[in-house]
Amino acid sequence: MDKETELRLGIQSMLSQYDHYFTRAPHTRYWLVVVDNHFEDCYSFFIYMQRFKAKLIKSYEIACFKRDKGQYEHFLSSLKQHSNLSIEYRDTNHS
Repeated sequence: MDKETELRLGIQSMLSQYDHYFTRAPHTRYWLVVVDNHFEDCYSFFIYMQRFKAKLIKSYEIACFKRDKGQYEHFLSSLKQHSNLSIEYRDTNHS
């Protein structure tokens, strides 16, 4: 499989996972977290959710791929076009 097809399928999978977990449940706060994971040499994208007045926060990984800046930019751009949720950025070097 060529790089372009692999990238397109990866983005489709991420957006499908996003749609699956972003259920727009009432009284629930949703946000995205992007992690630059230096320990596992990858980027991970998560959707987080928390019911109002609840302490429990749930997170689901919607994408994970090797650290490649170009691929990261494509995934992030596609996610921003698909979602209006706020995005929190984390880096394991600075956590």
